[in-house]
Amino acid sequence: MYVPTHFANIDENSAADWLHSYPFGTLISGHDGALHATSLPFILDDSSTDVAVISHMAARNAHAAALKNGQDVLVVVNSPSSYISPRWYGSPINVPTWNYIGLQLRGPISMITDRAGMYEVLERTVDTFEARAERPWKLSDAPTDLVERLLGGIVAFRIGPCRVECMEKLSQNKPADLETILNGLRAEGDEMAEAVAHLMQKRHSAS
Repeated sequence: MYVPTHFANIDENSAADWLHSYPFGTLISGHDGALHATSLPFILDDSSTDVAVISHMAARNAHAAALKNGQDVLVVVNSPSSYISPRWYGSPINVPTWNYIGLQLRGPISMITDRAGMYEVLERTVDTFEARAERPWKLSDAPTDLVERLLGGIVAFRIGPCRVECMEKLSQNKPADLETILNGLRAEGDEMAEAVAHLMQKRHSAS
């Protein structure tokens, strides 16, 4: 991943924390000269001292059959992103660009095949995404036969320890133009531009 120094987050744990806000990514792996890619939710494996993630996919997905223990795989996660116009800079010597946070995690995959391990992946995934609800739904709320069918229809796995690369491209190199860029984004009137403006404001406030 190409990451210019002034946009790099070199703290692997801090970078991986973006998964809490943007947990949906793409798992990419190779098999017999072919590439496979599947979009999935990922959660950090908090039981690990290293950066690691867990997830699962449908067993009927051809990608599942191509995954092998110990194989190096790549997870690509992107945040909201938005076009940045040269109109928003004070100097005319600028070109269009794009602001975003890009996160990539590389590491060996371990297939989880025992029932208890697979159940834990499902349970932890549900608990993570239900945590903000006033009355969270639990996997144990589902009928036992339905859970058993779910377990029979998925492939669960852990990826880690991961090498983490993170690019936080939020106009850090244009501090003099921050306000006009923020105003330009907010004037766009779309959710992505507003989300990027929020990320920029938060990043520059922390500097």
